[in-house]
Amino acid sequence: MQTVDVVQLARDGGSVEAELDAAQLPRLSTMLSPPMGWIRYRLRGRVDEQGRQGATLWLQGRLGLTCDLCGGRLDWSLDESNDFFLVDDEAQLGALPITAGGDEPLLASHRLDLQDLVEEQAILALPISPRHPQCEQKVRASQPEQGTTRPFSVLASLKRGRTDIQ
Repeated sequence: MQTVDVVQLARDGGSVEAELDAAQLPRLSTMLSPPMGWIRYRLRGRVDEQGRQGATLWLQGRLGLTCDLCGGRLDWSLDESNDFFLVDDEAQLGALPITAGGDEPLLASHRLDLQDLVEEQAILALPISPRHPQCEQKVRASQPEQGTTRPFSVLASLKRGRTDIQ
């Protein structure tokens, strides 16, 4: 477990970087297929345009996933960046509204567990339904074009043969 003083990192504008074997990340590794892959990360401290201390986390790597369509191994490229601003305590963190975009709040800590942060962000970056491009193309090619089928055409034909339906 690598820890960092994220408050000092933000104040100094410093950075830390390392590479992790994905098999070392217990929550993430259950979602991967062997060989699981690797993640390289860099956390850089900063002060944003609003004067808040924060950090930017960059993740890059190759992860082994399973294709939802064929069940085969899929090598997936991880390339993510997340901006965080520091909050002082759990109460402040809980009082913030949940937003879809922009910087995310991060609890200011003198002993931030980098492995946990990297693992959490990697999990959030995973595709919901990983698929090989060629598998996706086969599925799309086998589906009829939109507008070519008429699901109620059978009902219309039934109605034509009856005189008591209006």
